[in-house]
Amino acid sequence: MIVIGGGVIGVATLSALCAKGVPAVLLEANDDLALETSFANGGMMTPSQPEPWNSPSAFAHLLSSLFQPNSAMRIHWRVLPGIMGWGLRFLQNSVPAAARKSAEANFVLAGYSLNCAKNLTQQYQLQYDQGCNGSLKVFSSKYEFAKSINMAQELQDLGLRFDAMDGAGAVTVEPQLQHARKQIAGAIYYPDDCMGDARKFTLALAEHAKASGGQIKLQSKVTGLIRENNRIIGVDTASGPIFGEVVVCAGISAPDLLRPLDLPLPIKPVKGYSITVDASALSGQMPMLPVVDEARHIAITPIAKRLRVVGMAEFAGVDHELPAKRLHLLRGVFDTIYPHLSSHLDWQAASPWTGLRPMNCDGVPIIGRSPVNGLWLNCGHGHLGWTMAAGSAALLADMIIGARPAIDCSAYAYNR
Repeated sequence: MIVIGGGVIGVATLSALCAKGVPAVLLEANDDLALETSFANGGMMTPSQPEPWNSPSAFAHLLSSLFQPNSAMRIHWRVLPGIMGWGLRFLQNSVPAAARKSAEANFVLAGYSLNCAKNLTQQYQLQYDQGCNGSLKVFSSKYEFAKSINMAQELQDLGLRFDAMDGAGAVTVEPQLQHARKQIAGAIYYPDDCMGDARKFTLALAEHAKASGGQIKLQSKVTGLIRENNRIIGVDTASGPIFGEVVVCAGISAPDLLRPLDLPLPIKPVKGYSITVDASALSGQMPMLPVVDEARHIAITPIAKRLRVVGMAEFAGVDHELPAKRLHLLRGVFDTIYPHLSSHLDWQAASPWTGLRPMNCDGVPIIGRSPVNGLWLNCGHGHLGWTMAAGSAALLADMIIGARPAIDCSAYAYNR
């Protein structure tokens, strides 16, 4: 079995296949693993945030963003011609019934996946600066607070645990919010969420996959898929062909790989940003858990002795630029949430980053067999890549060996 892509999805897939006794090799174009979307993401595993970005309010947000460059969710004029078809499907899936269905599918997979990640962590004694203190979502608007409570209540029957509270309650959960208390109209605490360093998780899991017989080949860019009689039998690389069935875990590159097969993948890149700053100087003032500012789509996550400010959703095509204005927005939100901490941090030495999340048009990943024999898919996880990685890999491995998956996979099928 050939796994294309060395991010957290690809490495988790390699690990799951090896655990099932399936010989597998992972091909990664870069000179190391997890250098793209898995490198400096939000650092959160959050089944509590399964809502797709194509929510019922998405159209209004995106339309207004054309004229508001500081909008957290933004679309660029230059990419409009290239995403019109995808965008129409994105908006079709933003009606309330469709968005709710997507949120439920994401939540079921995310919850299963978090349990899988915890089992892997315990089984292999993985170390990735992890913690499971939950996460806290804060609101400056009572309307948005009420709307999120309604969504949480809809997911309660599926197993979501949450605790809604006022600003004072938020401070009891995260004491470092005391200086922002007056701005908090409400908050929701999700006790089951976890945090950590996704890249460290990926690298640690890769070592155990190799110990279980998996191979990893770096600097191995796949230039095409080898097809014979409507079956994929291998891949072409710069070093020559490699034969076997194929799993595509290639993030935003997946649609280009499948295009010669006339097999469309409705996945587009959605750009996000992060700043990681050394917080060792904070000592006893270090925040204890991720805090998500719902209105601004920005989160602040403590990862060991670092703080990561991450967020925004930008439709900008394949664009890795780091505009100072966008990074300034991240810093501004940090200053609003933790005004007493900012002056203790060396922002000049902070590490900025941008990543391109692979977003499917309905906000739900594609996992399973493709219409072409010998070709499997595990892609399109959007902003929930690390959250869903271990579970998606486990489901796919079960499908490949013909075992019954632990949850219903129909919601993630290519032809759903």
